[in-house]
Amino acid sequence: MDPNFEFKVRRWRKRRKACVVTVLLMMEMYMRRFPDRRVWIHHYIGRRAEQGAHNNLFLELRTENPDKYKRCLRMTPQMFDWLTEKVRPLIQKQDTHMRRSIPVDERLSVTLRHLATGETQESLSLLYRIGQSTISGIIKETCVAIYDVLKGTYLKFPSTAEEWTVVANDYGTRWNFHNCIGAMDGKHVLIEPPIQSGSLYYNYKDTFSIVLLAVVDAQLRFIYVDVGTNGRISDKGVWNKSSLRKKLDENSVKIPPPSPLPGINRPFPFIIVGDEGFTLTDSVLIPYPKEQLRNRHDRSIFNYRLSQARRCSENAFGVMSNRFQIFRAPLRYDPDSAKDIVNAVLCLHNLLRSDVEGRLMYTPPTILDREDEMTGHLVRGEWRDAPATGLQPIGQGGNRHGVNALILREQWTEYFNGVGAVP
Repeated sequence: MDPNFEFKVRRWRKRRKACVVTVLLMMEMYMRRFPDRRVWIHHYIGRRAEQGAHNNLFLELRTENPDKYKRCLRMTPQMFDWLTEKVRPLIQKQDTHMRRSIPVDERLSVTLRHLATGETQESLSLLYRIGQSTISGIIKETCVAIYDVLKGTYLKFPSTAEEWTVVANDYGTRWNFHNCIGAMDGKHVLIEPPIQSGSLYYNYKDTFSIVLLAVVDAQLRFIYVDVGTNGRISDKGVWNKSSLRKKLDENSVKIPPPSPLPGINRPFPFIIVGDEGFTLTDSVLIPYPKEQLRNRHDRSIFNYRLSQARRCSENAFGVMSNRFQIFRAPLRYDPDSAKDIVNAVLCLHNLLRSDVEGRLMYTPPTILDREDEMTGHLVRGEWRDAPATGLQPIGQGGNRHGVNALILREQWTEYFNGVGAVP
């Protein structure tokens, strides 16, 4: 018999007792920290199928008050059903013996409600009777699915000369700005300070953000977006690093060759219009600065005509932030999830602007900037009365422009004050 047997037994018992005490202490600490985890599922959540918002409130609104339904989810019931079938293969979960999965239409409803109203996850948890951690996962997963199924059709970058010509013809018809293939603008999308990110997303406005750079067509649809650049980078650097800038420099965008403007035979290149936040180039046209407008009425006319076309990007961003009120405050997500949310909203915006019925519901005439037919003065759209604090404009770009770009702007000025003049 081992002479140390009794000693080993005593030592083993002491260790076992210490382990049991440790486990009990850990369980007690866990219960104090997470008191709600003492049950498998809360009773009020268990009654979700019978009393949850999606299966009661929204079902009633769908049949009894479609207008309220549209305001809650930003789309018609028919469009909601269509989108549900689109995202079903990507977000549908399997039922188990323990419990049934949350249906696809309910997952989509939660996400659209969050994007449309900016309602917090805690509030949505009580409204839909779904756990808050589950809500968080649903929103992130569904936003990725929405972007995946819609980007090929509703966030498509023009890839042929014919598609660019359609965009240019729209600008010529609607805004008397021919050979314009888009209005460009950029915004800082504010986010909560990411954990352990230092100053990577800290911008010069003393906020944390990711940058959204976009080009908008005359129908207020986004045709090019660059999302996710950290807010610390300079505003000029956002444009310089964008894929569009590279494609324009390499002439790989398949933009049509220069063509004459109405009334003249001299060809003008196709251009993108922007504000002072960008650099004047052969392919990007920006207004004259204020100090160069003194005693130059012709340049004021040019700035006015340019602002008409550039108003498309202002209205697109304004409508998007007004209708999707998640941008009313900084996004409470990490940068990657914030990027997914922005991409999903961009796709939904283009979807609603492309559908005839959805366009009228999504952007009634009063919400957009327009000109008074009698006076010609700008009538501010309703979106300007409720600015989104979660979106901030980018700052000023460089002021060193190429000689060719300056000459081109003067030629546009001459055209707008001559053959291309309008009442």
